[in-house]
Amino acid sequence: MNATKKQTIVSWVLFAVIFAALLITATFTDLQVSQILTKGTLPEGSYLAKGLFGVVLECLGCSAPYLIGAFSIELFFIYVLRFVENKAAKSVLTVVLQIADFAAYYALALDTLNYNLRHYGMEGSKPAFMKAELVFVAAFLVLITALAANSFSDDSIRRVPRIAFSVAFAIAVSSVLVTLLKGPFGRPRFRAMNYAGDFSYYSRWYVLNGQPDKEWMKEYFSSTDACRSFPSGHTQSAAVIFCILMLKDMFAIESKKKNALLWITAVIWTGAVALSRIMVGAHFFSDVLVGGTIGFLSVMLGREIILYKFSHFRAVFSGNGK
Repeated sequence: MNATKKQTIVSWVLFAVIFAALLITATFTDLQVSQILTKGTLPEGSYLAKGLFGVVLECLGCSAPYLIGAFSIELFFIYVLRFVENKAAKSVLTVVLQIADFAAYYALALDTLNYNLRHYGMEGSKPAFMKAELVFVAAFLVLITALAANSFSDDSIRRVPRIAFSVAFAIAVSSVLVTLLKGPFGRPRFRAMNYAGDFSYYSRWYVLNGQPDKEWMKEYFSSTDACRSFPSGHTQSAAVIFCILMLKDMFAIESKKKNALLWITAVIWTGAVALSRIMVGAHFFSDVLVGGTIGFLSVMLGREIILYKFSHFRAVFSGNGK
């Protein structure tokens, strides 16, 4: 058995064992974990939490796909400028990519603003000056990203197309999966039951509840989004930060310390967002575990398919171990 095959098998088995152990633990402790972590942050009878840590990360938790997606678009823009020779194609692509980059940053700023307004009881209220500020912020971020991306070497930029497609794959697959699962599972959020003062609606993550009538949810739970707890979309979005591991492939990073830093950054960010989602009562332990895992596996699968062309799969399943 060669080193690649052995390392891949060990990694897969270790991941499966840890995930299974955590999911079993979460299955039997979800409610108790939420009751402990929401103390001091989610007042009794309230739908929205007050704790600074949870509120801040709720506002920023979905930022990873926007930031990574926007940066990938900008890198692709630099690739087009440097290596596409057809003038017509270059002109069209540069315009399209800059519009897409601006849209990604604008969506990030708008999403963050909406979460802030929600916590201040101003949901749906966006004065014209706020929208103008968002346009300025998005344009500024596009400029900063372009300047940063333009400093990269030609060798690094040549790897951009595959990196960009890997990122797009991870974001698309993980987002679609989470969206498809939320509906049929229809798990009530902790904070919805906290608002109603009725935890008889609590169900474990594997129960298919379906979606109740929206008017009933609004009246009883305070929100039409009250029964979309499983899995956690915020944690799935946060886990897309694992796309930064592709920087190793883009810049051919060999340093073990730098690679370890990339992993540590991704784990800490995802873990912090997951913790905050439980603290504000938006999700249970199992919700964030599965949501984060979907995001992580989508990144790893995109990286394996597009960057490594199934090399690790072939190493494991080939008969000769090569």
